[in-house]
Amino acid sequence: MTEHEFRAAEDDERSPMTMDERAVWVSLVVFVITTGAYLAVVVPRALSQPVDEVSWVTPMLWAIGISVVGTIVGSIVAAIGSAVGLAARGRDPELELGSDERDKEINRLGSRASYGVVSAGMLAVLVLAMIDADTFWIGNAAFLFGFLGTVTDCVVKLRAYRRGF
Repeated sequence: MTEHEFRAAEDDERSPMTMDERAVWVSLVVFVITTGAYLAVVVPRALSQPVDEVSWVTPMLWAIGISVVGTIVGSIVAAIGSAVGLAARGRDPELELGSDERDKEINRLGSRASYGVVSAGMLAVLVLAMIDADTFWIGNAAFLFGFLGTVTDCVVKLRAYRRGF
């Protein structure tokens, strides 16, 4: 075998994750970590002082920004790592890591599942705004339901990847 030839996967070899599945894992991990960090900063503040005095905007913006950048950078690093790993084992990264129709269907399935969660969250946010709740509660409800929608999306997709749909 020359240095530019790739071999086919063996029958008993586990197929690698597609780039889409790897990106879902990265997104889930990053969002759980950043939301956990946000809650670790804001909840103690909310417990020790009136909520209208809690400084929550800056930590939330940091959590959102780090989530977006972390997901992008993490997905790129994971893609490079998996491609290098496959190439080192003599397997074709383009052939094995590319997206297909199954990835598109799984993406649609996850999006449909998270739509209900995010819709319920926006209804909650509207109700909070209608009753003139403090902006702390409105902002945090939007943030929480965004997080829950993302987790729902990721869990549904990962379940479909692992167990079928």
